[in-house]
Amino acid sequence: MKNSLNYLCLLFVSSQYAISAAEPVPEKTPTKTVKTIITGENFTFNPLKHIAVYTGDVVVIDPQMDLLCDKLTIYFKDKKKTPKKPVVPPVRVAPQKPTVAPMVGLGGNIDMIVAEGDVEIINKKDRTRAVGGRAHYTAKTEIMVLTVNPKLFTKQGLLLAKQIEYNRVTGELSARQAVLENEKKPAKPPVKKSPDK
Repeated sequence: MKNSLNYLCLLFVSSQYAISAAEPVPEKTPTKTVKTIITGENFTFNPLKHIAVYTGDVVVIDPQMDLLCDKLTIYFKDKKKTPKKPVVPPVRVAPQKPTVAPMVGLGGNIDMIVAEGDVEIINKKDRTRAVGGRAHYTAKTEIMVLTVNPKLFTKQGLLLAKQIEYNRVTGELSARQAVLENEKKPAKPPVKKSPDK
């Protein structure tokens, strides 16, 4: 009886070891807490419409960028409208695209963000600065579109465009109907030399 009990315990322990060895190793989760601070003169939250509105000298301090505007509207996803995903055990697969932290650090429940009125965006990585009248960010595509006389100030000069797009995943910057004004002009225009001299 004692031997059979020891045998059952040994069998149980070895089966648990085999099960735990077969389970995928969970990916490392970041331990650093990322904070985003949003300030404004007024704040309104409407849980029925799933929006939050900041007005009056709005300042967003985010780990990737700073944003200043007159009005910031955050549209949250309606959990009732989004279909629920079936529960599937996690499978370790190489990611299709690099991931980025959610814009404005409010988690994965943001649908889109609209900044209006004297919008200024400062990229903390390379200190480039963009200004315009309106910025529209879509969480699903991770693309921010700057419109209403957008301008991008870079080391190469001033980029004027009808629309400037920034992809947060790829880091790609694109502009429509763009004109680059280089601030470093030559001191003297080139002079043609005559062939006789």
